[in-house]
Parts: sequence; C-alpha cells; structure tokens
Amino acid sequence: MWLCTKLGFFSIVHKSPSTFHIRARCREDLDALAAAAGTGTPVPSFPGSDYPWRILCPTAELPTYLAALTHSIDYPNFKSAIAASPTQLPKLPAYHDIHSRMVNWQREGKAK
Repeated sequence: MWLCTKLGFFSIVHKSPSTFHIRARCREDLDALAAAAGTGTPVPSFPGSDYPWRILCPTAELPTYLAALTHSIDYPNFKSAIAASPTQLPKLPAYHDIHSRMVNWQREGKAK
C-alpha cells in the first residue's frame, strides 16, 4: 500500500505472517511517523532494495502507526498542507504528477 501523507510517503507491505515493513525513501519520513506513533526505530534496508529505510513492524503494532497517520490529517486540502510543510514540500511535484495521472486515467474512462 502506498500512502501519501503529511508525515511522509510510505509503502507498507506484509513480509511475513508476523511482520509488516513500513518503508520510505528517506529516513526523515520514518522518523516523523515513529515520533507520531510513539514507537519504532527506522533501520537501513537491505543493500539494493528499492526503499532505503524501514520500520519492521510487528502485526499487532500496525494499528498504532495507522492511527498516527489518521491523527495527522488536520487539513482540508492535502496538496496545500504539503506545500506548507518545509519537510514535505520537495515531494509536491511528485504528488501533483500522481494526481494528474489519476485524473487522466479517470477521464480516459477507465474508472467504472
């Protein structure tokens, strides 16, 4: 699952029955998430992996991280919140690109 959030950009995958990997392309995003959740320590990923940083999250702790992400939603417009965040502002062009591509996909009639 990809999550574009005010705290950062994350990919969450289920790597084993007991562990989720919360992955990010920069450590700062995971540090912000860990601080908001009050738990977890980002660790370097495996050499050559596509996401350089991860939190190895026991399945039982995933709701804590998802709750932290939920509580970070304090804005009426996501892109405006990103534009106002010095740590997240550099991602704004990528988020505009994702938004534009999804609008085009919708307009092409692929959404049902």
